[in-house]
Amino acid sequence: MLVQDRAAKPKSQIRDLPTQQQIRRFSEPKNLDFTSWVSENVSRIVVFFLFIVTAASFLFLYNTTDTASLLCFQSQSTQSLQPLARPQIKWSSIQVLPDKTSPYASFLTERWIVVSVTKYPTEELKGLVKIRGWQVLAVGNSATPKDWSLKGAIFLSLDAQAELGYRVLDHLPYDSFVRKSVGYLFAIQHGAKKIYDADDRGEVIGGDLGKHFDVELVGEDAKQEPVLQYSHENPNRTVVNPYIHFGQRSVWPRGLPLENVGEINHEEYYTEVFGGKQFIQQGVSNGLPDVDSVFYFTRKTTLEAFDIRFDEHAPKVALPQGVMVPVNSFNTLYHSPAFWGLMLPVSVSSMASDVLRGYWGQRLLWELGGYVAVYPPTAHRFDRIEAYPFAEEKDLHVNLCYG
Repeated sequence: MLVQDRAAKPKSQIRDLPTQQQIRRFSEPKNLDFTSWVSENVSRIVVFFLFIVTAASFLFLYNTTDTASLLCFQSQSTQSLQPLARPQIKWSSIQVLPDKTSPYASFLTERWIVVSVTKYPTEELKGLVKIRGWQVLAVGNSATPKDWSLKGAIFLSLDAQAELGYRVLDHLPYDSFVRKSVGYLFAIQHGAKKIYDADDRGEVIGGDLGKHFDVELVGEDAKQEPVLQYSHENPNRTVVNPYIHFGQRSVWPRGLPLENVGEINHEEYYTEVFGGKQFIQQGVSNGLPDVDSVFYFTRKTTLEAFDIRFDEHAPKVALPQGVMVPVNSFNTLYHSPAFWGLMLPVSVSSMASDVLRGYWGQRLLWELGGYVAVYPPTAHRFDRIEAYPFAEEKDLHVNLCYG
């Protein structure tokens, strides 16, 4: 048997280094003294400290200021903001502009009905004159007959208006119902405390405004009772259709944004508010309610007149702050704390004027602690097949923002 000889092991090629040149596997232990550690890590400590301070500052600003202050790194007091102080006006100290030109210079009364007239007196207007305790004021324009007259009513022709000396006359068109602004000023000048903004084709149901509206808000005759109020739980709801509350879900008022027409659900629940500050009271009209031209021309298939009826037993309902309702100049009662909201804008189309007035009037009314309330049927307006064209309402749907 052959046996292979194993080669001899080669000698190691690693030569021993001198002791002083050998590489040490472990460095010498460092000094664990705190002062030395701090001096060696001072930059890391500073960065960490700045991070903590920055985070704490963000948390503080987030909890004590608004977003704008947070972004601008501006400190702000944690105390609650105080409301702006409003000027205190002593109305009794303001001198009333005397009427030195009209035959009614010495005539004073607290309750006025203001209407715009373009034709001879209607039967409905003759009925308004018969309402006890109220003075009818008819305001004419360039289309009004020169010989217009109605026993029991005060008529302001264009010539009579010019003699009053109101500065607003320089801004009013001659052929528009917005000349009612002259009538409002005339009524206020002659002692008005309540003004019923009416239409000459509207008949007050029962011939008594006090039966439907809250004519007195203070005193013995005032109804000191809670008023039903729309819920304001949904912050995204800014305008409502009051006709739904009174039983007509498929009808909407002039001035309601068209994108809200499809919102036809009934209220799930209501809240309440103390009565006495419903300084603007919007009445609902039977027959031809205040609807826009879109409704009028899309819902009428024949020449038969509209005769829409609302629930007369439904209670009045108030609007909370943040929620509005279209307000018109056809069937609305204004109390003196809201007289400043009667003026009709002249820079928009005629049928948008009163609705626009109502929206900004409601917003300012919140600042006074007042509100708008909508009342069950208070008048009956007769449909004479004379709807306004869409062009007269264009500003409601084109140029106005309801956001």
